[in-house]
Amino acid sequence: MLLKDIIKNMGDYCFDNRGLQFLPYLLVILVELEDFRNVTESIPFEIACFAVTLFGIIIRILTIGYVPENTSGRNRGKQIADTLNTKGMYSIVRNPLYVGNFFIFLGITIMSQSWEIIVANSLLMLIIYTLIVMREEEFLLNKFGDTYKNWAEKVNCFVPSFKNFEKPDRKFSVKKVFKNEHDTWLTTIIAFVCIEIVRGFYEVHTFFLIPLWVYTLAAVIVIWGITKYLKKKGKLSINI
Repeated sequence: MLLKDIIKNMGDYCFDNRGLQFLPYLLVILVELEDFRNVTESIPFEIACFAVTLFGIIIRILTIGYVPENTSGRNRGKQIADTLNTKGMYSIVRNPLYVGNFFIFLGITIMSQSWEIIVANSLLMLIIYTLIVMREEEFLLNKFGDTYKNWAEKVNCFVPSFKNFEKPDRKFSVKKVFKNEHDTWLTTIIAFVCIEIVRGFYEVHTFFLIPLWVYTLAAVIVIWGITKYLKKKGKLSINI
């Protein structure tokens, strides 16, 4: 098989399974569990890590809230793009959702207090998203032609720049944010909680979780459950 075909297949696989992308990042952390024996417990540090992750979540919210249906979704198996998003967050960077994901996982990774884990996860993320973006760009170029090419020449792939910012031409949709992002919020909190449990086990040799994380997890589970119920009942339908 030609190298370009191998890269194509890898890109398709990463795209189809991008909902499970957190697994290799957490695997790197689990491989380095010994580092948790030497971490310094600090609530301010944990809050700072969560702030980095929260920044990524906000980027995703500001992206998802303004895009129309059948774009920037969680579609699997095939790529969908009825329109080309070029305004709002997409006028700052071509892949704002992936930039948001980077900060989400960076905050989680920093919790390890290990430069090796941080570098390994960052490289993993770069490789995975490069493969995905290569496949997405081929699809978008074939569908939108020069319109996509001209936009790509102005807007960076991963590095944000505000010089070409354009205001969104749609109203912000809270429904769309909750409909699309509630799973991300839950898995993010679960990742933090799992790391906290592992760290606590190595420190006091028992499973322990401080109230801050218990309350945060409980709140997100409630939000997630309510959102799932409303989505099932069709209460989060988006009017185009």
